[in-house]
Parts: sequence; C-alpha cells; structure tokens
Amino acid sequence: MLPTSDFVRGLVLSAAVLLAGPAGAQPSEPPVPQPDTVALLQQAYGQQFVPRSAAFAQQATRLASAVDALCDGPAAQGATGLAAAQAQWRSTTAAWDRLAGVAVGPLVKRRALTALDFNPTRPATIERAIQSAPSGPEAMERIGTPAKGIPALEWLLWSGKPAPQSPACRYTQQVARELAREAGVIAEGFATQARTDWAQEKRATFLGMQELVNQWLGGVERLRWTQIDKPLKAAESSSQKKAPAFTRAASGHTGATWAANWEAQRSLGDPVAAALQARGKGELATRLQGALAQADKAMGAARPDQPATLAPAVEALGAVKKLIEAEIAPVLDVTIGFSDGDGD
Repeated sequence: MLPTSDFVRGLVLSAAVLLAGPAGAQPSEPPVPQPDTVALLQQAYGQQFVPRSAAFAQQATRLASAVDALCDGPAAQGATGLAAAQAQWRSTTAAWDRLAGVAVGPLVKRRALTALDFNPTRPATIERAIQSAPSGPEAMERIGTPAKGIPALEWLLWSGKPAPQSPACRYTQQVARELAREAGVIAEGFATQARTDWAQEKRATFLGMQELVNQWLGGVERLRWTQIDKPLKAAESSSQKKAPAFTRAASGHTGATWAANWEAQRSLGDPVAAALQARGKGELATRLQGALAQADKAMGAARPDQPATLAPAVEALGAVKKLIEAEIAPVLDVTIGFSDGDGD
C-alpha cells in the first residue's frame, strides 16, 4: 500500500517550500485560483467525496447493527445472522472503496487507508486481540491496527465465523462499532472541508489541488501495482504455484473492490477534462478521455481468477498514470511528489 499519509505530508511540505521562496525572503502568497481549479475542487468535494463519505458512514453504522444482531441473537439463528452481517460487510466495503479510491482530506489526516484497511491480514494478531476482550472506544485504541478495520472484519466474518455470544463475536462487535465511529468522523471532516471557499482561500485551494491530483495519480498506481500487478507477479514467480494473494479474497470481493476503486478514479476524468479544456488543452482532454475509456474496457474485463485478463488492465492503468504524471499535472500547475510505494 502507498504510504499515503507520509507521502502527502511530504507533498504539503514541498508546496510550503515553494510558497516560501528563497531563504530570507518574505513568504509568497499562493497564486489566485483559476476558475477551473475552483470548479474542479467544488465538484470533487461537493459531488463526490461528501456523498461518498456519507454513504460509507451510513453503511458502517448498518454493519455495526448487523453484527450486533448476530452476536446478541440466539445460537439457533447464528447462520442467518452471519449471512446478514457478511452481506452488510460487502455493502460497507463497496462504499469504502468508492471513497478511498482517491484518498484526500480527512482520509489522509486520519491515516485512514492504514487505520481502516490494513493489509495483509494478520490472523494471529486478531486472535490475540480476541483474547484480550477489549470493551469500548478507549480499550480499542490500545488494540493494534492490524487487528481492526475492514480486512479484520472480513477475516472474522469469513474465516472466524463467530458464534453468537462468543468472545470472537464480542470482539467483532467492537471492531464494527469502531469502524462506524471512524466513518462518522470522516464524513464530518469531508462535509467541513467541502465548505471551503475555494475561490477566496488561496492557500487551502493551492494545497487542495496539489493533493487531489497527486492522490488521483497515487490511487491509480495503487490499483495498478499494489492491488493487481504485485500479487500477480509474486504468484507467477513463486515455486509453490499458489493463487495470487489479492485483497478481499476470503470474501470473494476482490473484483468488486477493484471496480469501486476504479469508479472513484474514473469519476475525476470529466471534471479534469473540463479543467484542461478551460486552459486551452482540448487535445490533451481528448487523450485523457481516450485513455480512461481504454481503462474502462480493460477493468470491465479483469477477473481475479483469470490472470490472462489482468495484463490489459495493468497496461491501461499504467497509461492513465503516465498521462496524469507527465502531461496533466504540469498543465494544472501541480507538482508531483515522490513516493517509495510507486511500485517499479
């Protein structure tokens, strides 16, 4: 996974240095935001991040309720309760993946990609956490990140299959409740950030644009390399001939996660193309739309259990990444930061 929080902190520091100017000089003001920048940030936050974070919070609350129904219910209804909790986990995870495909704002500030989506799952750590029997928010704060979040819940609900009233089920309740609490905080954070006056708050707009484009690029690369190509290459080079260790494999949700992440990244295509058009770069906007269409086709055909379908997706996502990095970012006055998680 990309070290997103450290990456963006470095990006913001670099941007601050750019604003500060030469040593000893008075700090410079960021440029007056161009109308296309304002429009892009307004659309990204108002029409994408805010509703997606609200949907994630709603689904996470429903997941906590479904887990409560399983764990507080009678043993005779355990199978039914487990199936309902698994179904709600899928809905919650889909909402999360649509939000986290481009991780900006509160997701960065709260290290949410690590805190809520730690991979790979560590069953031994989860088992130890079950034995510690934490209860309540303060106790859960002392539990390590690998034993919490969406992947831990996946392991608990599919591999652990906790029985009602059991210690494992009580722990599953605590993990689900913490996820719901954090989802609510994230949704509030996005709602607050969306109220930024992007036309007037020059520094916030400058940094917001830097973060948005960098995290768009980072999300595409995380999908291409970390989620698809890296596990595929590891399996191909292994002498044990194991299936690729894709995320969400236990629940069979891998393909749905890829699709939701791509949906988040793809949805920035039209507003970015509009910004390019506004800057007189219509030909580049057309090439962006073409690259996105190719990736749409390749991602639509990608199947986790059919490795031959994955190479076109990896190639198409790589083309989108290259276009953002080499041509789109400079036109939008965005400095691309370096991350040691870039993959190659």
